[in-house]
Amino acid sequence: THPQSSTEALPSSPVRWLWSGAVGSTGFTVTARLRDEAESAQLVVRDADGVEVARSSDAPVPDADEPVSLVVDGLEPATDYGYAVEIDGEIDEVNVWEVQTFPDGAASFTVAVASCAGTNSNGVVFDTIRELGADLYVNSGDLHYRNIGDDDVDQFRSAFAQVHAAPAQAALYRSLPIAYVWDDHDYGPNDSDASSASRPAAWAAYRAHVPHYELPSGDEGPIHQAFSIGRVRFVMVDTRSNRDPAAATMLGDAQLEWLLAELLAARDSHALTVWISPTPWIGAPDPTAEHWGGFAAERERIGRFLAEHDISNLVMLSGDAHMVAVDDGTNSGYGGHGGFPVLQAAALDRPGSIKGGPYSHGTFPGGGQFGTLEITDQGGDR
Repeated sequence: THPQSSTEALPSSPVRWLWSGAVGSTGFTVTARLRDEAESAQLVVRDADGVEVARSSDAPVPDADEPVSLVVDGLEPATDYGYAVEIDGEIDEVNVWEVQTFPDGAASFTVAVASCAGTNSNGVVFDTIRELGADLYVNSGDLHYRNIGDDDVDQFRSAFAQVHAAPAQAALYRSLPIAYVWDDHDYGPNDSDASSASRPAAWAAYRAHVPHYELPSGDEGPIHQAFSIGRVRFVMVDTRSNRDPAAATMLGDAQLEWLLAELLAARDSHALTVWISPTPWIGAPDPTAEHWGGFAAERERIGRFLAEHDISNLVMLSGDAHMVAVDDGTNSGYGGHGGFPVLQAAALDRPGSIKGGPYSHGTFPGGGQFGTLEITDQGGDR
């Protein structure tokens, strides 16, 4: 749906692919897949002058097909670092990447957000996101369109390899940490839910292949998670792997209670809460709908909770619908709540479509699109 990138792939090296995530004010995580068998790997972190300042613990590499997770801590907040992987004592100097730790306290920053990229996607849109100089890339679902319908981790492993084999995507992930939660096409087949046979493999593959924050569900379960940048709390929900139309729930009981607790706690502890929902929030009640209107009772319950607890420091980022759109809160209130801003950001490279609505500032379907969320925080109460 838009021009292909001319970004060139890196030369072959001992690291097949890697990306960073789970960033905090003093550390981050890198997930890497190696090209060949090895005994162990470490993450080497360098300052702006190229001087080594930290290392991760030595991680065993039992199988080159399985990624290795490397965690580093003890760094300075809001600081640029470079990093590389050392494999059996040899540093891969081809895959040298960058990350910035998050600020601690009031700070201004920019988040890029997008969703819906076809398998093998290599469009210029990824170059544009990279050139923005944002602090984080949020992918709110459909990282690929493999539509895996089997309980087969190998298929998910192959899908992640395809994502990283696209030079424009790989260059983006070299420059920005990612916070990623799936939607239907990267979790299972189109419109998939908790009944998908792919669910166990999707759960396992995500935990192995994606750098992520602590998962409240533990070693098995939905991939909802939360993190903070400065005085902003980000809350990501998994709207697929617990979705059960027969039980009229998109999140499941445990995840719903977790979400409500996060929103309530962030009301008092953070200046702003950014709720990341891969599924569009606004839409007329319709039990057959894929958006939140298909789970209207659960949406009403969340709205009542927001109203009862006077939660007003909220904005939503969402994907799935192949469009960009903005609602200023005029149409997003349910259950007696007055509404909150909803920002739709898609599609990276899928044909345009409109889902849900209405949106106060209109809808703009099409590919080659993404969004940015710019936070200005100079301290104080604003």
